[in-house]
Amino acid sequence: MSAQDQSASNKSSDLDRVAKVIAARKTLKVLGDPADPIAIATEVASVRDAQVLDALRVAGMAPFHYDRAIDSIAEPWRAHVIWNSGCRDVANRLPEWIGAEQSAGKLPAMFAACGAAVLITWLPQFRDQPSAKPEQIDVDDEHLAASSAMVQNLLVLLTAAGMGTYWSSGGVVKQPSVSQQFGIGSNEKLLAVVFVEYPETMSAEIERKPGKHRDSRSDRWIKQVKL
Repeated sequence: MSAQDQSASNKSSDLDRVAKVIAARKTLKVLGDPADPIAIATEVASVRDAQVLDALRVAGMAPFHYDRAIDSIAEPWRAHVIWNSGCRDVANRLPEWIGAEQSAGKLPAMFAACGAAVLITWLPQFRDQPSAKPEQIDVDDEHLAASSAMVQNLLVLLTAAGMGTYWSSGGVVKQPSVSQQFGIGSNEKLLAVVFVEYPETMSAEIERKPGKHRDSRSDRWIKQVKL
């Protein structure tokens, strides 16, 4: 086989592997018991936590159009990572953070089961200004789209590492009184709470709910344009 043929074969294999991982990615809500959370051994957590950090760094190679230029950081997104023990604390403290008049829904159960949770925010630039012009709103749309691409990168990378994921919109975590507990700034908007399940806990007999839309997917949204 020539070098050119070998290169083409390698590219085809890479494409197949990436396509299989994207197709294999699925939404799975894992629900534990805050009073009896899933235990993760320290030696397991140290390895898996490092993999999550590596995946985050690579996910950050998502494209973005405009330099956000805050704190000398160009990217329009931020990631706030909560490890296993911190997630268990959140599971127990979230109800008190929001008060008795509100419900935290499934979030405490999700924090009780995950190996880690990654809170991903994006930083609007003009959207909250009353005098924002349409072209400025377009810039913010670019920031949001880029941040969403970063989240998808992370989901795919974690899937490739054999981990389970669930992209939550955040629910009550979006409230300032809660988000500030995680060090999220007032100039950030929560885009995703990515709950990560480590492979070592996937055999635990707890409630798991699949995503609602997987069986309704099609390719009918593709339109081939002929001029």
